[in-house]
Amino acid sequence: MTNTFLFSREHLIILFIFAIFMYFCNRLTKNLLPYSYIIEKIICWLIILEIVFEQVSIISMGNYNTSSSLPIGISRFCAYICIAILFFKQYHLFNVFFSWSLVCSIGEIILFKEIPYRFPNILYFLFIFSKVLLIYANVYMIEVRKFKINKYAIRDNLIACILYFSFILLLNIITSANYSYSFSELNLTGILVFFLITTAVYIPIFISDKEIFKFKR
Repeated sequence: MTNTFLFSREHLIILFIFAIFMYFCNRLTKNLLPYSYIIEKIICWLIILEIVFEQVSIISMGNYNTSSSLPIGISRFCAYICIAILFFKQYHLFNVFFSWSLVCSIGEIILFKEIPYRFPNILYFLFIFSKVLLIYANVYMIEVRKFKINKYAIRDNLIACILYFSFILLLNIITSANYSYSFSELNLTGILVFFLITTAVYIPIFISDKEIFKFKR
């Protein structure tokens, strides 16, 4: 086991890999519209497989704990929203996914939760891959499918935060589990911080796109 701290060697490697992906991400969405049906199914299955591999890996290492290891973290919830959009055509959820995918992915990459295994361990690469998938799905929806957020984005974000954090809060109280309230692990303060950050993400879009308030999906 090893403790991984902010900007440790392992963290810097992860940041470097993520930076390379971010550089090429937009190029990976070129000319995909004719294949959108297949691409969307691939994204959904990759999300599912990554979650399954993570769960199997933790179990195989003998470190599985139902009080902390279930795939119900905030970035996982964001991944489920992605599946709902691409697989079940719940396009109105893009309002939430747009900001959550950015904040969850970049936030967890920067703050970097501790992984109690020596690098390189498969959990490190699954961790990076899960964030890459969320960012890529967001860019794909914007660049290929031309999704936009609408005037209900802040309201939808508030509703999603209330539903998710209420679920985690009740789960922790009822089962004495130890699931963090947000990626920042600041408990109740993290709820407010997460909501404010995800809301702030919309502001540049609202300012730059004067037609956004006319958009209705």
